Amino acid sequence: MRGALEIGSVAESDAGGRESRPWWQRYADDAGSVGSRRVGQRSGQVRCVLTHGLNGEPADLEEVERALRREGFATRSLLLPGHGTTVRDFRRSRWPDWLGEVRRAARETLSAGERLMLVGHSMGAAACLAVAAEYREEPALVGVAALCPPTRMYPVAEGMFGAMRHVTPYLPGGIEDIRDRRAGARVHRHVYRWTATEAIYSLFRALPDVRAALPRVSCPALVVAAKHDHVVPLRDGLEAYGLLGAREKEVLVLERSYHAVAQDVERHIVSARVAMFCRQVSERDRSRIGRE
Repeated sequence: MRGALEIGSVAESDAGGRESRPWWQRYADDAGSVGSRRVGQRSGQVRCVLTHGLNGEPADLEEVERALRREGFATRSLLLPGHGTTVRDFRRSRWPDWLGEVRRAARETLSAGERLMLVGHSMGAAACLAVAAEYREEPALVGVAALCPPTRMYPVAEGMFGAMRHVTPYLPGGIEDIRDRRAGARVHRHVYRWTATEAIYSLFRALPDVRAALPRVSCPALVVAAKHDHVVPLRDGLEAYGLLGAREKEVLVLERSYHAVAQDVERHIVSARVAMFCRQVSERDRSRIGRE
């Protein structure tokens, strides 16, 4: 995989025009609940639950989801609380809400008799790792793939949001951290132009707990980090990899991408590597089950 460095062992969103209903209702799962899109249902199969980042949406991981589906995986793409509605809803959402949604999806997947693979980006990656730590004794948790997982982020940003939340509920969202400026022609993102200071600060406040949870992650894990990420620095991904308690763990360092790794110039590398990781660990898991 040219342009990337690997250390360690061993891809439906519709971006169409306006509709009479809110766009995020297209992500309603097949049980009818708003907040996710579920593709495929069969007991015993591996389901990949995909989780976007802060002020993100399911389309951010669309290419990864397509790659997973080509490999035969069932998928479920979450829309986290406070996202896809109004910035006022975003302002009211916090880390426990986002973590709770990933928890709920994991519980529902396992309760349906399916095996579980967690895939997340940025804040969604942190939530996936935290849930993987909680389910460390669950044999049906096959693995976790964390793209740009935050462990500390930038201290200057934490101080700024900590102070600004007392001054204003919102700040301009800024431009997306992506090298490939043609990405907007491929995917029209439905995200907020303003960001909620309290919501973002709640993520900073949660990071010590995320770091503390990482040694309890026992399932196979893949960490993807980017050298030129201006949101979650490379050191966070390397720290997450180092802290993981999993015996089977891998890290992929991207040489050119910014933060939006699943949509950026190395997106094909990311999608292929996540799909290969999920295939390899699920095959090993099937072999283990066959021996028992």
